[in-house]
Amino acid sequence: MRRRIAIVTFTLMVLTGLSGCSFLSKLVPWGGKTAAVKDMRVVAVPDANADSATALDLVFIYDKTAMALIPKTSPDWFKKKASLRNGLGTSADVVSLQVTPASMVDAVKLPKRHGKAVAVYAFAGYLSPSGQGRIDLTGYKHPTIWLEASAVHVSEP
Repeated sequence: MRRRIAIVTFTLMVLTGLSGCSFLSKLVPWGGKTAAVKDMRVVAVPDANADSATALDLVFIYDKTAMALIPKTSPDWFKKKASLRNGLGTSADVVSLQVTPASMVDAVKLPKRHGKAVAVYAFAGYLSPSGQGRIDLTGYKHPTIWLEASAVHVSEP
């Protein structure tokens, strides 16, 4: 009986310790849930953003507490971007793109540790208010971000 308790206790301790490992954390039920994003592309239609180049930031968050600090709109993100990047430190990676109308970024270069992100957001520097909301990409595996005339939308093949 003592041996069985010792084995169960040891097994639980090992599993708890290993749950921090990204592979094993997906196997154990109490492991952290990560974003689904595997790859990404961006398509800008010919009159995207009122025929203007678009600043597009992809934000990969690795700490759930950092998620609360991320703004809900693109104007807020771009206004606070420098201080947020400094304050978030290793809790976030940012991929910044400049996308011109009638262009495509077929394979966005993602951060090496993107598979460990707990959330992925996109912010587009749009002139139209309808394109200024935060875009949540967390649940997509292969998102395509469409930059249109006055709005942004996401699809998945």
